[in-house]
Amino acid sequence: MKAKFTRTLVHFAVTTAITATTMNAHSAEEATSTQTQQQIKEPAIERIAVTANRRSQDLQEVSSSITALGEADIARAGIIDVTGLEQVVPGLRMGSSGGEVRPAMRGARTNEVGVAGTGIAEQIVGIFQDGIYVPTTSSGLGALVDVQRIEVLRGPQGTLYGRNTFAGSINIITNQPVFDDLLGSIKVETGSYNRSAYEGIINIPVSDTLATRFVVASDRHDGYINNLVIPGPSDDLREKNQFYMRNVTKWQPNDKFNATVRFDYSRKNSNSEAIWGYQQIAGYQISETSPGSGIFDPNPTITAGHIYQPSDTQHDDLGPYDVYRNSFSLDKQESFSTTVALEWYTDFADIKWTTNYSTLNGKQYYDNDYSDGGIDFVGGFGRVDDQKTLSSELQFASNNDDSDFSWIGGLYYFDQEADWSWLSHADTTGDGVSDSVVVPSWGNPDYDPHTAKSIAAYGQLRYQISEDLRIVGGLRVNQDDKTFTGDVIPDWDDSAMLYKAAAEYDINKDIMVYASVATGYRTGGANDSRVVARGADPLYDNEDVISYEMGMKSYLLDGAMRLNISVFMNKYEDVKAQLFATSCNDTTTGDTVLECVSAGTATTFEYYENGGDVETKGLEADLQWVPIDNLTLTGTLSLLDSEFADGYAVGNEQLRPLLALGNQGGRQDINDNSSQFSFEGWRPAMAPEYSMGLSARYEFSLGGDSYLVPYIQMNYLDDYYAFDTNIPEVRVDAHLMADARLTWFINDSVQVEAYVKNIGDKAILTRGVVHSQIVDGLPANSVQANWSNPRTWGASLKYQF
Repeated sequence: MKAKFTRTLVHFAVTTAITATTMNAHSAEEATSTQTQQQIKEPAIERIAVTANRRSQDLQEVSSSITALGEADIARAGIIDVTGLEQVVPGLRMGSSGGEVRPAMRGARTNEVGVAGTGIAEQIVGIFQDGIYVPTTSSGLGALVDVQRIEVLRGPQGTLYGRNTFAGSINIITNQPVFDDLLGSIKVETGSYNRSAYEGIINIPVSDTLATRFVVASDRHDGYINNLVIPGPSDDLREKNQFYMRNVTKWQPNDKFNATVRFDYSRKNSNSEAIWGYQQIAGYQISETSPGSGIFDPNPTITAGHIYQPSDTQHDDLGPYDVYRNSFSLDKQESFSTTVALEWYTDFADIKWTTNYSTLNGKQYYDNDYSDGGIDFVGGFGRVDDQKTLSSELQFASNNDDSDFSWIGGLYYFDQEADWSWLSHADTTGDGVSDSVVVPSWGNPDYDPHTAKSIAAYGQLRYQISEDLRIVGGLRVNQDDKTFTGDVIPDWDDSAMLYKAAAEYDINKDIMVYASVATGYRTGGANDSRVVARGADPLYDNEDVISYEMGMKSYLLDGAMRLNISVFMNKYEDVKAQLFATSCNDTTTGDTVLECVSAGTATTFEYYENGGDVETKGLEADLQWVPIDNLTLTGTLSLLDSEFADGYAVGNEQLRPLLALGNQGGRQDINDNSSQFSFEGWRPAMAPEYSMGLSARYEFSLGGDSYLVPYIQMNYLDDYYAFDTNIPEVRVDAHLMADARLTWFINDSVQVEAYVKNIGDKAILTRGVVHSQIVDGLPANSVQANWSNPRTWGASLKYQF
């Protein structure tokens, strides 16, 4: 299978490159033969400038796999936050649960999110807003309003972007103030589930050297997941109540200097759908071959549906969007961010100094037995977290366009503090039954607070060897440290040296081919001290990646088509597995105990362990084509072969987190405590072997400045798994998703739009988690699920001036 997949990749890539060159040669011949009669046709595809290399370049001149979306592209695809990018970016998947986004790309996937355990969940795909690193995935869910461009870089970006660009990065570039025009826009929107949204933008030129720009947006809708407990303490789940505001002020006294100050504020106050998934869909359990024998049957018993505390459950959920929950829920978050950027333009270099300070406070409640039964037990049912982040970067970039050398370099500093705590129902009477009072778990308001620091120096050089050949080389040195409160968890530190080398060759003015090798890493850290007490390793290491890539950037058919294609091979080392352990709470003293007397005192904790390597190879293609006037077609393709390599295994004698899955065809020996669980040969989560997208839009002229634009977007995905354990319950079957949008541009100032998302109303598993056993004497693993949004529709009116 591997050899066949590799042959397919090579054959496809070579055939495409030869075909592209032939197409351009044929077009050039035709153009030459008619050049005396008419001018050669100008390219129909708009050329895009990107800043992927931290300087402005044409998209087709960058030796990396990049999808760049302009303001109109973002609006057409209905992308209101980063989760919508999976529709238009080859190979990008956006899993989700608990109000958190979980990006996956090229066989690397996101497991940990938010502030959990003893640290900030380090990202797989780094998110940057105007060059500032967004420290947690939840912060990256802010509204995409007044955005000029989004660049999605695939493959490790360690040299220029540093830590946590393990699989790639998402760069969000917003519109900046302009000095010469008063302009703005107002947009209102309504839709299904009582959606009401608005956004307003205004640019005010205060003087010839000073301008300010304000952005405000609000988005509300009822819950997509219907809670059938009526009346009850909890509303429908996955409702949205989000507010966002931004102000950017720019001062440019002369052409040698400018200063920009930016303030961001966002607030979310919604209904939580639980951290690991809002629904239990199955349970795995093993039992003794005979009572008291201590020998377990290697074949598990699999029970469909809810298994957590079945005696409490009065009603079974009716489906992905109809559930019974009798406990209140909440997903509340507030963040502030301030950025100051100073730029100098000297004869030596362009210099930029950017400093950002941000805070994030969150609180989440959820129904922790996933049912409408009894009073929820004493134990964790939510969390609060708090983080403060300071980052600063000093950057130097060459500005001599006549030189064969161009270079960029800089220094980077990152400092973050994080506190968090699980929340519990209190037992004020000592009878083991929880009251309605909410307290921090185990009486500890801040569990394992810590600081994380990172410093780095980097540089990248591009040299023009000849008219058609260039080479690129880059190096980055990074030092990371994490310090933890208390004596249980030791401090953690590590360093990394990252590099990139590439060669670029112009076959002709419209086709460039390249080859590159690049490295990246995701920082390690520490596990929760409570699960360390059960036997988990206190620390886990960095995850490293080396990527080999060859690609082609091309304009074809006299500029009517843009086709970019890449083949890659990634090796991820020391990849972490997300695992779960049960810890228990003495209901009278609040102390942690290691053996659970009953399910009513158990609380599940996640932890992480470096399991081994993941090997990935694949092909990605990105196409835009204007076959006739007014018709634009886009297409994406991803072929991906990704699997856990030989030797990838987890677990130890104290913690056997996947015990209840049984032997799984030889992946573990459940009657040998020293046996680990092997993932070898399984596919990582969110990694379909085949996925493709197609969109089409046509502009119908209605006379004057008025025109009508229908747009349809379709995506097909082969089957994949929503969690690393490739069991049937988390398998996502192959499926087709479709969205449609109709926009009427009445004139240059007014437009009306209507849309439908998820036309087929398909429920797709976006996250599946295999939990630990609930009680030590009853080894069982529950399967938690999170589902995609149902079909939604809406309409909007926009006025711009």
